[in-house]
Amino acid sequence: MKKVVPILGFVLIMVFGYVAAGPYLVIDEIKEGLTEENPDKLADNIDFVTLRNNLLDQLNESISKFASEDSEDNPFAAFAASLASRYVGSVANSIVSPEGLAAYMQGRHPAIEIGQKLAPPEKKNLLKNGRYSYDSVSEFSISVPNEQGDKATFVLRRKGFTWKLVNLILPVNEGL
Repeated sequence: MKKVVPILGFVLIMVFGYVAAGPYLVIDEIKEGLTEENPDKLADNIDFVTLRNNLLDQLNESISKFASEDSEDNPFAAFAASLASRYVGSVANSIVSPEGLAAYMQGRHPAIEIGQKLAPPEKKNLLKNGRYSYDSVSEFSISVPNEQGDKATFVLRRKGFTWKLVNLILPVNEGL
């Protein structure tokens, strides 16, 4: 019995340490996947379906807000919002692409880079000015400021012992 308690304590410390270090390990894997252009490494660490759905929700909310704010002053606001809503899926897909994620991780807007074949980013430039924080025992976030001071926030969630990128909260002033 005297040998079991220290061993059990050691195992618990190791498990806790692994779970606590998990987001940092996943972030490092995502950075490597982006710099090495390795889609398998990205797929292992990013829940693309959840990430895309979360972005679609944000973009649709942004369109609705725009339409409701401008509808009183502008009769064409509803028409513009309906046109914009048709392109929300392609915008979300471009943001969820390796190029789009790398741009936000460097504090840039990806619109200029989408559709262009760019050299892969340097690992040291990804999340360079990011602020890391645990939001709860199963949620971790990294806020990356852009040149205007607005922040894109990457959210990782833990499921069991694994962490995955599940959300990208876009800078408020960026919109579509």
